[in-house]
Amino acid sequence: MDACNWMGALADVGPSAEAFVDAMAAQSSTASTPPAKIMVGDYSGFEFDHSVDGSVDINACDGGKLCIHSGSRYTCSRWYLTQNEHETYRVVDLKGQRAVVAVAHIDESINPELIREARAVFDSIVFASYK
Repeated sequence: MDACNWMGALADVGPSAEAFVDAMAAQSSTASTPPAKIMVGDYSGFEFDHSVDGSVDINACDGGKLCIHSGSRYTCSRWYLTQNEHETYRVVDLKGQRAVVAVAHIDESINPELIREARAVFDSIVFASYK
C-alpha cells in the first residue's frame, strides 16, 4: 500500500497480472505510468514504468528503503534505495498465473551500453504456449 511504510503492511494481491498492475499503481510513495496492454509472445499483459515519488525521503522509510513488491508478507524482495531508481515492468497473464519481468535503471553512473544491452534482453523475452 505504502512503499515507504511497508513493515507489517505487506499484503497478498492475488495471482493475476491485473491485480499486480492495480496494486503497483495504487501504491503511495511511488508513481506508475498508465499500463499499456501488450502481447508477450502468445500471452496478453501490461507494460508500465514505475518510479519513486519525488517528494519521498527514502531515509525516513521503513528499513531505509522503498519496498516495491515482495514474494513474502514479512520481508521486502524488491526495493529502491535512491530517488533515481525506476523500472519498466511487463506483467503477463499466463492462464491465471502472472509472470513479472522488469528492467531497472538505478542511476546515471551506469554505462549506457549496459543499459542498452539489458533493455535488449528485456525486449527479447517472450512466453510461448506449446499448442
